[in-house]
Amino acid sequence: MNILFFSTVFPDDAEPSRGTYNLELCRALTVDHHVSVVSPRGWTEALPRTLTRRRYLSHNVLRGTNIKAAYPTYWYPPRVYREQYGDFLWRSSRSAVQQVCKDAAPDAVLSYWAHPDGEAGLLAAREYDVPSAVIVGGSDVLILPNCPKRGERVQRVLKESDAVITVSDGLREKVMELGIDAAHVHTITQGINTQLFHNAGREAAQARLAQQYASLGHERSVLLWVGRMVDVKRLDVLINAVAVLRDGGRDFVLCLVGDGPQRGMIETQVNEQALTDHVVFAGAVSPDSLGDWYRTADATILSSESEGLPNVLRESLACGTPFVSTNIGSIAEIADEQYAILVPPNDAHALAHGIDEVLDGSHRAHAREYRPRTWDTMADDVVKLFQQCTAPKTSSNRPEAATCHVS
Repeated sequence: MNILFFSTVFPDDAEPSRGTYNLELCRALTVDHHVSVVSPRGWTEALPRTLTRRRYLSHNVLRGTNIKAAYPTYWYPPRVYREQYGDFLWRSSRSAVQQVCKDAAPDAVLSYWAHPDGEAGLLAAREYDVPSAVIVGGSDVLILPNCPKRGERVQRVLKESDAVITVSDGLREKVMELGIDAAHVHTITQGINTQLFHNAGREAAQARLAQQYASLGHERSVLLWVGRMVDVKRLDVLINAVAVLRDGGRDFVLCLVGDGPQRGMIETQVNEQALTDHVVFAGAVSPDSLGDWYRTADATILSSESEGLPNVLRESLACGTPFVSTNIGSIAEIADEQYAILVPPNDAHALAHGIDEVLDGSHRAHAREYRPRTWDTMADDVVKLFQQCTAPKTSSNRPEAATCHVS
């Protein structure tokens, strides 16, 4: 099967951590199928590269695969006509789609994020008269449907795609609340790269990171946050929580792995609260080294106020590290009390208390018993879904609502 994957959330050599979960899925699909990727870049980020004659490259992130990727510039009017962003995205990407598909027309189109990516993916599928499926990520069905006019576009994409894939049962319920037929929505949970994320070699991982960060070389508890530094992640609440831990006498270091537009604001907050000895800004790291961070940490922390089912927490568990998270989205589906603690969102004291409880408990020992689902399994489920979509619709082979839970 020839599959076209369409999403702005996909890595390149300059941003290897951008949408690594989409890369992992595409890589797994290439075991038995051919995959082409079109991942547009907004003009506000692409223009500086164009002016300095720097191209978007993928030699490193796609090494060892036969994936062909294109990164066209996505042209749109900032902050206005957002309900038409799907049209703008498709117009900006159509020639790139035609180029990557010139040798092998797609048999199916898979997109990630309902709008604008899902709408452009739907238009690409119509261009080639093939089925389309859209993977919803979380906020695209939790927040965007509440936006005037744009919400209508989200619903239209979900209704007109041949299948909607959700990564949790909670998101499936949210999609159905938008009026989408239950038989049209399929829960296919994401996987884990078990070669990168495993619970063996913790001491070696600690030693490697201690060579780079002196503050990790002491007998201190290590807290880990992984993600993009944006408002919805509520890093300000996390910093307030670690201030509570510091004031309570807890000896620890919080490692912030990731980057984003709010980094400067968080650095200022850390300085103002005299937490520089307790917080490390590691920046974005390569996926190959991320496992060392999980294995080194005593707990992974998530302070967001909106999420679907972030793969960060499953990666953490696969490395034998428990987590403390705000109780939002579908996180409760994987939050076994033996290795996870959930707290209310936007409550720094509750978050601090949860961290204290994990650090003092037996959660790590139980986390080592977690057995993750693989990307190969997810890829198989996606292909089976497309096969159902292309088969003649009879009572015996009509697509059923699939649910593939984390084992």
